[in-house]
Amino acid sequence: MLHQFEFGLELDVVRAINVTVTPSPFTVAGEGENVTLSCQVSQRRKSDSLPVVRWMFQPAWGGDEHLVAKVNMRKAKFYGNYTKSFPTPKMKLTVVKQGKIYNLLIINITSTDRGLYSCRVQEFKKHRERWKASTNSTAATELKGKPNLTLYYILKNKLNYLHYFS
Repeated sequence: MLHQFEFGLELDVVRAINVTVTPSPFTVAGEGENVTLSCQVSQRRKSDSLPVVRWMFQPAWGGDEHLVAKVNMRKAKFYGNYTKSFPTPKMKLTVVKQGKIYNLLIINITSTDRGLYSCRVQEFKKHRERWKASTNSTAATELKGKPNLTLYYILKNKLNYLHYFS
């Protein structure tokens, strides 16, 4: 007796998500300036998968890492408790190029904004009516403050100084 079997084979090519943060590896900004950090997501595994993008912040002085902003699978934007703790809006998240670029605008830079900003991307795909995480990738950049510049001059044998931000 001859048995005939059919086998279905679905190939799932595994490619890593490519995440790039610019400017990189660091950017320098002076107090009061605004800075835009960009997170570009490319080379997704499948067109039907959906990314969840999180901007994280690790202060230069140490301490806990904070969730700054998040875009979920429905493209809704959320701001973490760290971001909400400011009396005026401090950060703004924009999504451009059909969900491939996630810009984080940091408004009115202060010394407390110095640190490491990471863009974390997690890809989800639907499997049997449930969403499952399939791929993760992270890229980061460091925000550094411009150094304060102090000028000293001598006038009539007296030491004087001018202090300003460069």
